[in-house]
Amino acid sequence: MPFAKRIVEPQLLCRNQIPNDEGPLFEDLCAISNVVLSRTLRQLSDLARHACSLFQELENNITSTNQRVWVLQNKIGQIQQTASALDPKKEAVRK
Repeated sequence: MPFAKRIVEPQLLCRNQIPNDEGPLFEDLCAISNVVLSRTLRQLSDLARHACSLFQELENNITSTNQRVWVLQNKIGQIQQTASALDPKKEAVRK
């Protein structure tokens, strides 16, 4: 199981500080809707940024793994060619 690199948690969308004066908390329902919508969009953009970062890291890891596997395949191919070029009747076998 991989270690957690990022912790993404939803934040409170509708929580506001209570004003000091005795005025209304919100002017109307439209103001509440706008605040909630803007906070939701901000959280979605943060989540998309985290997802993009994760996919970039994954792509880098896959690319480096692909390069290492390619190098290993070349080494194995060279060893196979060397082994197939050997004549078992001419080579001495140690006991």
